[in-house]
Amino acid sequence: MRSFTSIWSSKPLRVILLIALAFRLLAVVFSQGYAVHDDHFMVIETAQAWIDGTTYQNWLPSHDDEFTTGPIGNSFTYVGLHYLLFSGFEAIGIMNATSKMLIIRLLHALFSLLVVNYAYRITHLVSNKDMARYVGLLIATFWILPFVSVHNLAEFFAVPFLMLAIWFMLRPQYRDKPLKWAFFSGLVLGIAFSIWFFIFIFIVGYFIVLATRKRYKVMLVAFLGLMLSAGLLQGVVDYYIWQQPFAEFTTFLSKLEIPFTKPNRTIFSMYVVMLLIVMIPPISVFWLMGWFRSARMNLLLFLPAFLMFLYFSFSIQQHERNIMAVFPFIVIAGVIGWNQILQKSVFWNNHPGLYRSMVIFFWVINFAMILPVSTMYSKRSPVESMLFLQKHKNEISDILIEDSNRESVKSMPLFYMEKWINMYKLPDYKEYAESIELEQRSNYEFVLSTPRYFMNDTARIPDYVLFVGQKRLDERIQRLKPYIPDLIYQKTIKPGLLDQLLYKLNPKHNVNQSIYIYEVQQG
Repeated sequence: MRSFTSIWSSKPLRVILLIALAFRLLAVVFSQGYAVHDDHFMVIETAQAWIDGTTYQNWLPSHDDEFTTGPIGNSFTYVGLHYLLFSGFEAIGIMNATSKMLIIRLLHALFSLLVVNYAYRITHLVSNKDMARYVGLLIATFWILPFVSVHNLAEFFAVPFLMLAIWFMLRPQYRDKPLKWAFFSGLVLGIAFSIWFFIFIFIVGYFIVLATRKRYKVMLVAFLGLMLSAGLLQGVVDYYIWQQPFAEFTTFLSKLEIPFTKPNRTIFSMYVVMLLIVMIPPISVFWLMGWFRSARMNLLLFLPAFLMFLYFSFSIQQHERNIMAVFPFIVIAGVIGWNQILQKSVFWNNHPGLYRSMVIFFWVINFAMILPVSTMYSKRSPVESMLFLQKHKNEISDILIEDSNRESVKSMPLFYMEKWINMYKLPDYKEYAESIELEQRSNYEFVLSTPRYFMNDTARIPDYVLFVGQKRLDERIQRLKPYIPDLIYQKTIKPGLLDQLLYKLNPKHNVNQSIYIYEVQQG
């Protein structure tokens, strides 16, 4: 015990990093699947398809350009990194999809330790060692961060670069050679921007802070660093792929939703409420107060993150994961700001027991949640369905995904099947619709208006049918049998426990249901 206390006192960052690593390694092993649609289909499926000489979702050019639509507004940097990694894996004989993803999660986990590292270092600079230890431990063990750290969320993968950029501008060496460190700061900002284009909002806030301080030479040098890295990663790469520099970013800007220009179905408080819940009330209320107070202490820590928070709060693009790019900044500045309020508060100084009970409540809830969330197998049913079909991939060329309880059908992750096959999607339909429509969404995705299509083209009768969800299952099977009569039940793949919970909480947007696999007996 004395040795641990001694190490904690003398080398707290090392202890914090080891704790962070332990939780992230837990997530590496157990948190299989993917968090959200984009983190898998726009990264993993796309990278693997390009390696296999094809294209996915009509994005990147391939030997078959018939369905390639051109730039879609997504940076190639992050997916390109996975393209290089997958190429390396296959070069040394790692072909199995689950093995590839295990290594990918491990690499993400190790890289995410930089977030913990710079959270500690930045806090130590702007506050003190005790506060740095608290913030570092908080980022290391915050209940959602191990899960987020190991999955392919471009917005969170960019965070270490953002923190490094701020670190360069705050560290003592900056005062001696401001232009040098400003250049390096701009350089890593360009990398972060190339990973996730929405980082440009953070960068705008960064330069506003420099402008308010009238550091015009520093601004210029930082901009040069930014343009160098962004030019290499966006200008050169896009010119190679599309014969046009910055083609993806210009497309991104053309599609960008400008706040207040369209009716917003959600309210400004969405992200405020989300932060209050994620950071666990009532402590979360105090940290948000501290975050807003931090604007007076260190504008560079506050304003870039706040601008992103503000943009997404008023934008139609209100996805929960967007806030992850600035979440560590909110925690760092919020804890430091609240601590200053706490020290000066007469009420809290007179009621230390009340505040201590709130802190204890936070840590109890946090540690109660960190294990189940860190080990969550997200999107288990589609992943395991493809792994089941992978065993029979040599016999499969077409599958049908029947989800007629909905107006749209989610794609299946063919990456795990290790074969590119035709996916026919059958949403809500009428058997006797006047027209038989087949909409081709990509090289491998087709949306049917009616299963009568298979009567007209028996060569396209699928090898397997995947029924999504238990609702009206028997009725749906009977409706399909006139067109695909010989259905033989094979297996039921159930979602993970937290997938089931998310579906019950929000069944409209969380399609986390059981999948029933039927083989089609070919005559």
